[in-house]
Amino acid sequence: MDYSTIIFIATLAIAFLFLRWLIAPIPQTNEFDIPPTASRSTAATTSANASATTTTSSQRRNRRPVTDSMIEVVQTIAPGLTREQIRYDLENTGSVELTVERYMELGDLPFPPGYTPSPAPPAEPETGSSSSNSTKAVSGKPVNLLEKYNVDVDSGYEGQTLLQRKQQMIANARKRLEKQLRNEIDL
Repeated sequence: MDYSTIIFIATLAIAFLFLRWLIAPIPQTNEFDIPPTASRSTAATTSANASATTTTSSQRRNRRPVTDSMIEVVQTIAPGLTREQIRYDLENTGSVELTVERYMELGDLPFPPGYTPSPAPPAEPETGSSSSNSTKAVSGKPVNLLEKYNVDVDSGYEGQTLLQRKQQMIANARKRLEKQLRNEIDL
């Protein structure tokens, strides 16, 4: 073989290895960790007992300790939830993604057992200019746009106008098509 062919093949091999390394996903730091509760003696249990412990240990293995940053992430997405609700669900799921998904599906998260929600403290007016002024809720009663613009939801008027608009659009399209066909014939 020619010297340049050998260099070309070596370059391709190095490029392949580099690209494979570049594209490979980065493993999580806790991906290969074994929980401290699992020991070698658990592997020596009977097969019936092993299957029961496998399911519970796999559930425990997927759970991570709940941190304040995990709670803050969920609270950013769901500001109406209490920290106790978020912590309880994160302890059950061990995952921010699963907790957020459960919140999106249910609209709320369960309270921990034995927890009684405290009444909301009265809103205090903020003084001074801080960055939280932009996130302050609008005071007063919520605006009902249907009443504000005198829109009657039960009236069939809107359906009739949509049907009339549809018929008018079809008629206009037919007129334009007829006009185009006449222009093509005249040419």
